[in-house]
Amino acid sequence: MKKTLQMLLLCIIVSSAAIAQKTNNVQIIELNAQTFKQKVWNFDKDKLFKRVGNLPIILDFHATWCGPCKMLAPHLQAIQNKYNGKLIVYKIDVDQEPALAQRFNVQAMPTIVFMGSKEKYKSELGYRDYNEFEKLVQTYFFSK
Repeated sequence: MKKTLQMLLLCIIVSSAAIAQKTNNVQIIELNAQTFKQKVWNFDKDKLFKRVGNLPIILDFHATWCGPCKMLAPHLQAIQNKYNGKLIVYKIDVDQEPALAQRFNVQAMPTIVFMGSKEKYKSELGYRDYNEFEKLVQTYFFSK
């Protein structure tokens, strides 16, 4: 009886921790062309790059079949959680939105685009571990 009670208590604690971890994740939105125009840049209206909003934006150009993209996804989630309210992470599936990928000259995945200012952006190609990615975020958005 005592072991059963201990196991039940352990299961409750582990379940609670897993639920708490899931609820702390800020959802990363997958953009299509229409939502991209609303949230990032309406290229039909502004031919030259002029982004919407004031918060820094990270665009993750990825593919569902891309191994390095899958490895990078938890780092992007961690960044979104850490900087919630200070930046926004969006995902764009290059197979679903090839025109958006072409607009940013994406030729390999993952390609990460950092948009800090209204009229400029920087692209980084390839997987980075969390610490390297965190340094890029600090460099592009929070060092001045």
